[in-house]
Amino acid sequence: MKKIIFLFLMSFANMIFAQQKNQKLGVFTSLDANIGFDVASIIKENQATTQYEKDQLPPGKFNYGFSALAGYQPLKWFSISGGFRYSFIDPNFHLIYYKLQPQFYIGDLQNEDAVYLFANFGEKLNQTAAKKAGFVGIGVGKIEPLSKRFGHQFQLSLDDQIIDGCGNIFIGISYGIILFSNKNL
Repeated sequence: MKKIIFLFLMSFANMIFAQQKNQKLGVFTSLDANIGFDVASIIKENQATTQYEKDQLPPGKFNYGFSALAGYQPLKWFSISGGFRYSFIDPNFHLIYYKLQPQFYIGDLQNEDAVYLFANFGEKLNQTAAKKAGFVGIGVGKIEPLSKRFGHQFQLSLDDQIIDGCGNIFIGISYGIILFSNKNL
């Protein structure tokens, strides 16, 4: 009987004092390059027959650029990041946005790569041909830790870029690097 009680106490003490890896990124920064395609604009341009119809189309069939973000993951299922995004849409539209991106993690960071759902939004900061511009979007991403505090990330997104009241839906992909403070991932 004493052996059973001793084993029970040892297993209970092991549960209390067992160290589990921290499953959060902690403080992180990311830099990514992205490209987006405006499928509706491509179809509309092919259907436009007159020069007037072509002039009324929104700018650009695709965009490309990069984002630089810094963030923090306070909960193992949620993080928030913010930073800047540059988008080239047209020679007259070099847009610099501030960007906010909350992320909701799916799965266990300790046993697998970090898959997450995200929303993003931002407003234009610089002066361009657009008087007012912004974007909202949703997407899915994946972070693969490569070594201590370093990894890469992939994202697939659907963004609505609103330029002077005209919205363009862009399907985008991005690849980037991420640096994080948790060295145990």
